[in-house]
Amino acid sequence: MFTLFFRAMLLYAVMILTMRALGKRQLGEFQPYEFALTILLADIISTPIGSVSTPLLYGLLPVAAVIVVHGALSIACLKSDKIRAVVSGKPTLVVNRGVIDRAALDELCISLSDLLEGIRGAGFQDPAEVGTAVVEANGSISAFPTSPSRAPKTSEMNLDPGYEGMPMFLVMDGKVQPCNLRQTGRDEAWLRTLLDGRGLAVEAVYLASLDTQGKLTVQLMDGSLMRFQAMEPGEVKW
Repeated sequence: MFTLFFRAMLLYAVMILTMRALGKRQLGEFQPYEFALTILLADIISTPIGSVSTPLLYGLLPVAAVIVVHGALSIACLKSDKIRAVVSGKPTLVVNRGVIDRAALDELCISLSDLLEGIRGAGFQDPAEVGTAVVEANGSISAFPTSPSRAPKTSEMNLDPGYEGMPMFLVMDGKVQPCNLRQTGRDEAWLRTLLDGRGLAVEAVYLASLDTQGKLTVQLMDGSLMRFQAMEPGEVKW
């Protein structure tokens, strides 16, 4: 019984390490060869887990072989567009200038309902607002609005909103995030002093994020919110 438990733990750890080694794309949208790889890995791992009589090596060696083949295939796809087109396929335009291409949908075996679902997933309630839609190689649908339907750009309105980047999450669930804090050029003493000045303790903060305009948004454990200027915009370095 303990042997079966140990084997399952070991192979589970191997599976996690393998997926991490294959890259983060394996955790998102799959390309066709990546989808096949994931199914194959699951089948390879499951055999030695369920059968104690099967040597562990019979599960580990095929995993190593799959990693090598996947690495070679990934490199080949990066180096050659032709190989990538054969292995992963190519994006297909299914809506052009607001007109749905029925022939392209038939070629991809995608129904009109599937297309409308993808368009809604892209944030469009009315397909008439879609000027261009593309079925990507991984099967997802990218949709873009027509010119009259899109929001105006700040440059078109002669506005300069300034730099906008990712906010830094300084506190999460009552715990200081030292890596993010270092990127702001500040230390924990600065953060605690800043919060103490407003009668707040770090342990009472559920989430605190510092945006690129220097404003700190704080949500407390009780759900209340506050926002104040913590840094000058010119001091933002990330």
